[in-house]
Amino acid sequence: MAFNPVKQRVYGEPKEVVARVFEEVGGIPKVMELLDLSRTRVYALADPDSTNEISYARVCTLTEAGAQAAAQHLAALAGGLFVPIDKAEDADWLALAGEASRRNARNIAALMESLSETARSPGEVDQQEARDILKILDEQLGVLAMQRAKLSVIAAGEEE
Repeated sequence: MAFNPVKQRVYGEPKEVVARVFEEVGGIPKVMELLDLSRTRVYALADPDSTNEISYARVCTLTEAGAQAAAQHLAALAGGLFVPIDKAEDADWLALAGEASRRNARNIAALMESLSETARSPGEVDQQEARDILKILDEQLGVLAMQRAKLSVIAAGEEE
């Protein structure tokens, strides 16, 4: 099978998370540098058709370099939510509240449209739609969690 570095990856599956980690640190050349690996080896780590897996130590290296997708994914698997503390401290919570409200409205509207039987929709969410909605929801939950962290600081009287 020919190698294709831009293969479709299913949102939330390990190889898709690895691909996001690679993007977050600056792309394949930066990953090659950080992990001291060849381009082919790096591509194989995110290739859904490859059996090559990235080690936890390498994920840690990339996370230390600024990637957050692995932490977000692991937190979700554990039933939680990852919010970087530095982002919450610097966040403009009023802007976050507005953005979260807009995203929430769009997300609920999309979900309701998917669940209602119309000429455009069979009235049920299929596997791909669920993944698409989860991607949007994960982003939205991150915004809401940052907003909550900022409000907690204000409520505790810790804001300067």
